Amino acid sequence: MGGGAAGLATAWLLDEEHDVTLFERDHRLGGHADTRTIDVDGRRVEVDAGFQFFSPGPAYATFNRLLDALGVTRETYAATLTLTDTRSSRSLAMPPMRGGRLAWPSLAPDAIGTLVRFRSFLDALPAFLDQHDTTVTVAEYLERARLPKSFIDGFLVPLLLAFWCVERDEFLDFAAVNAFHYLGVNATSGMRAPVQSEIPGGLRVYVDALAASLERTTVRTDAAVTRITRADGAYRVEAHDGTAHEFDRVVLACNPRLAAELVAELPGLERTRTQLERFRTFETRIAIHGDARFMPPHEASWSVVNARWDGTHSSLTVWNPRRGLPVFKSWVTHDGRLPDDVHALATYEHGMITPDYFDAQARLKGLNGADGLWLAGLYMHDVDSHESAVRSAVTVAHALAPGTPRLQALLGST
Repeated sequence: MGGGAAGLATAWLLDEEHDVTLFERDHRLGGHADTRTIDVDGRRVEVDAGFQFFSPGPAYATFNRLLDALGVTRETYAATLTLTDTRSSRSLAMPPMRGGRLAWPSLAPDAIGTLVRFRSFLDALPAFLDQHDTTVTVAEYLERARLPKSFIDGFLVPLLLAFWCVERDEFLDFAAVNAFHYLGVNATSGMRAPVQSEIPGGLRVYVDALAASLERTTVRTDAAVTRITRADGAYRVEAHDGTAHEFDRVVLACNPRLAAELVAELPGLERTRTQLERFRTFETRIAIHGDARFMPPHEASWSVVNARWDGTHSSLTVWNPRRGLPVFKSWVTHDGRLPDDVHALATYEHGMITPDYFDAQARLKGLNGADGLWLAGLYMHDVDSHESAVRSAVTVAHALAPGTPRLQALLGST
């Protein structure tokens, strides 16, 4: 159940050895891999509304091996970053030079001092991340780091907060190992921007390639599962259209809230349900639009990733300079007014990645596969990322199709 990254990857891995039926409640596959096609002045443009950034390095090793196995090409680019305080219109561009142009406000003495301190903060992250201590919150890490309050409140927290779009107090309760993961594993030396990857044509290309390579799998979209029961060793799966199907194994590749609802009638899975119910979520709203007011006020400071801070909330606007078009993707969860020239709107559910999240994850790993019921999804493996979703599928395949060539291709040398 679930046709997002975890569900599709699981079906693909089991497809070589099993007859599989994949149920997806939406009209499309992909979940947060959600490419929208928009028209800009008569030009067709593909924009990823949800998941977008991934690195060519070890943080996404399994996902990149999956793309290799599917023959999906990638392009790399420098993920420049700008933080703007919308109250003063001051921007800090990182790095302060791009395309041969200088963002002069970012070269002021106080701005240079902030960049140097940020560099020092980044340099300390790998050692912390290597410990993988999921009990330390963001607030605890910042207190131990003894960073100046002005740096934390005026730069670091506003910048990090933009990547999550939650309230400040909620963010400070997040597990630091997850909140700092992307910065720590992708940080370069000096002031260079980290290298990220994208798929020409959007993530839909990878989703379509996965679906097209399924041979023994029946894919059913617009097919929400409403009930699961078990009798005589078989699972009975009921869909919203009134149809019922029997299976010997079930993989729930939906979010933990839906998974908890679906196991409610299954005896012996009370502990699994208890852990699933511990996961808390929040929603983010994203607009794809053409309103440049959501970018830094001076075009010289425009980056691929642009954080805007109003003193209370911080949100991102993503822009692709290689297109040369005014097409922006903005998190608008906290905005009272939508951008002008909106092409598409999307809402996604995300996990509150607290230490409690990781504790529930660890306990579920010990329960996974009980009575032939498996859980897959990014919440089942390590930090909150698309890589974790694919790795959760690998875990299921290890148990149900351990010798298949596709599984070996994803494992690589790990």
